[in-house]
Amino acid sequence: MNRTTALSSLSRACKRYGPGRLPKADHRAIGAGYAGAAAAVGIATVFALGMFGLFYYGPPLETWAIAPFWGLSALVAIPIVLTTAFLAGALTWNVVPASIPYAGAVAGFLATILTYIASLAVVFTILFGVAATDGATSLSAGLTEAGTLTALIGIFAVVLTAWFTLPLGCVCGEIYERARDTTSES
Repeated sequence: MNRTTALSSLSRACKRYGPGRLPKADHRAIGAGYAGAAAAVGIATVFALGMFGLFYYGPPLETWAIAPFWGLSALVAIPIVLTTAFLAGALTWNVVPASIPYAGAVAGFLATILTYIASLAVVFTILFGVAATDGATSLSAGLTEAGTLTALIGIFAVVLTAWFTLPLGCVCGEIYERARDTTSES
């Protein structure tokens, strides 16, 4: 099967069964938002399952004891990642012109980075809101606590996932862009 045929098949499958059938998915930026959100949910789910699998079926190392925590964290983060990935994809595809070489890969890379940043901003806001509603915590202590926890979460999220999500963002972005080109030529 050649590349054009594979991309046409992928595009048809997305329109029939995936985010391609959602409202306004035929608009470049909205479709990219849907594609980014779907990829982010898929990645978070695979990561969570991988962490649980590593804990239960991996080598008996004490370092894997925290794996279920990371797996559960990934599942809890899905609503945040879903929303921020959609917004990051839509925003990025509005900014990156389709005419540049490898526009999909560039936009996918930028959208992935923007998803990390936006997700951590949401996490910071939630943590600060929790700290601010705690009567025993001062405003500055709440900011410090929320900032520290957000930084730790960000460091671990990037170390554990960026090696996979950044290249995958590039690949998914390029596939999305090429599938759009293939669909528009049909």
